[in-house]
Amino acid sequence: MSSSYQTSVVSTPLPLPTHFSHAQQSFSLKKRRPPFSSSSSSSLSPLRPLSNSLPPRPPSKGCPPLSRVFLHHPTPWTPLSRSLIESPPPCSVYDPSRPQSFFSQCFTNLGLIGRGSFGEVFKVVSLLDGCQYAVKRSVQRFRGEVERAKSITEAWNHERLLPHPYVLGFIAAWEEAGHLYIQTELCCTSLQLYAEESPFHTGETSAWTYLCDMLSALDHLHAHGFAHLDIKPANIFITKSGRLKLGDFGLLIKLSRDVQKQAIEEKREIKREDDLQEGDPRYMAPELLRGEYGTAADIFSLGVSILELACNIEVPKGGDDWQQLRKGHLPAEFTNVLSEDMQYMLQLMLTPDPCKRATAQHLLSLSTVCKRKWRRQVYLCITESFLSLFHWCQVSIT
Repeated sequence: MSSSYQTSVVSTPLPLPTHFSHAQQSFSLKKRRPPFSSSSSSSLSPLRPLSNSLPPRPPSKGCPPLSRVFLHHPTPWTPLSRSLIESPPPCSVYDPSRPQSFFSQCFTNLGLIGRGSFGEVFKVVSLLDGCQYAVKRSVQRFRGEVERAKSITEAWNHERLLPHPYVLGFIAAWEEAGHLYIQTELCCTSLQLYAEESPFHTGETSAWTYLCDMLSALDHLHAHGFAHLDIKPANIFITKSGRLKLGDFGLLIKLSRDVQKQAIEEKREIKREDDLQEGDPRYMAPELLRGEYGTAADIFSLGVSILELACNIEVPKGGDDWQQLRKGHLPAEFTNVLSEDMQYMLQLMLTPDPCKRATAQHLLSLSTVCKRKWRRQVYLCITESFLSLFHWCQVSIT
C-alpha cells in the first residue's frame, strides 16, 4: 500500500443515529472510574439462583399454586457446541433428573466478574476438570426465534474460529431456560478496565504493545473470512502474562469467499443488506453508517481504540469532533505529543475511505511494527514460561 495517497474530505456531514444528539461532543482527558464490584447491585449477586432472575407472578384468587398442581420438572438444556454434543458431561457431574440447572451442577460459581448490556460474566470452577473458566450468560431471555438464532450464531461463530494466541479461547456453549451460555478461557480483566486502573497502563509505549497483539488477532480473523465489527477496549481481555485476547463475538459476521475475493481483487468494500446490529458509536467506522460491512471497519475501530489509549482520552459519541475524526482529522491537541511513527499508524488506520485504509496484514509488515512485535513475542515467551514453571512448582508442592 502506498503511503502517498491523499485523504479525501467529504463535504457533507455523515448521517448520525438519533442517540448521538445527546452524546459527548468532544475529546477530553479520560476520567478515573470506580472499579467493578459484583456487590454494587443486588440484582447482579452471583449467589442468587440464575433461574430466579424474574419475580414470580402472584397466583390468581381461588387457584392453588402451580407447584401443588404440577410436579416440578428440571429445566431443559440444549448443547450448542460440538464439544458438548459429542462429549456431554457424565452422569456423575450432571444428572438431568435433578432440579438444579446444568450450570449449577457442572460449575462452582466463584462470583460475577463483569456485566455488559447483553451479558454477565461469571468466574467458575468446572467440576469436570477442576480448572477455572469464564461463563458468559445473556442477560435477557430470548424474546423470539429471531433473537435466539442471532445469539446461537454468536456461539457457533466463536467455535468456528480456529485457536489463536490472541483470540479468546472457546470451550463450550449451551442454551438453558431461554439464556445463552458461553464458556471461555479465563482472563484477568478487560483492556478497558486495565487502562482505567492506572495512567501507567496508557500512553504510547503501552499502545504499541496493544496494537501489535490486536493486529495479529485481526489478521487471523480476516484471513479466515470473519469481520468482528465491535472492536473496542471493553472487548479485549488480558491474561496473567499480559497477553491480549480478542473476545465478545456477538457482532461477528462470516463473509462469503466470493465476496472476499472480489473485494481483494477490486479493492472494494464488502456490502451487506442484512439488518446488522451496530456496535459502539465511539469506535464505529464511517462506512458502517452507509450499510457497508467488511474487514476494513475493524481496522478503523482498532485505530480509534489505539488513539484513545495512546493519548489517554475520552472518545466522543457524536458531535463535530466525532465527524472530524471520520474525515481523517486527528485531534492535534492530543496527538502532537505522539511519535511520528504512531501518528502515521493512526492515519493509516483512520483513513475515511475503506478502500484506501490499510489492512492488518499490511500494518504487520511495516518495519516499525515488525521490530516491536518481535520484542513483544520474546517478552511473552519468557513471561509465560516463568508462569508455567511457577505453576508446576506449586502443583508439585501440594
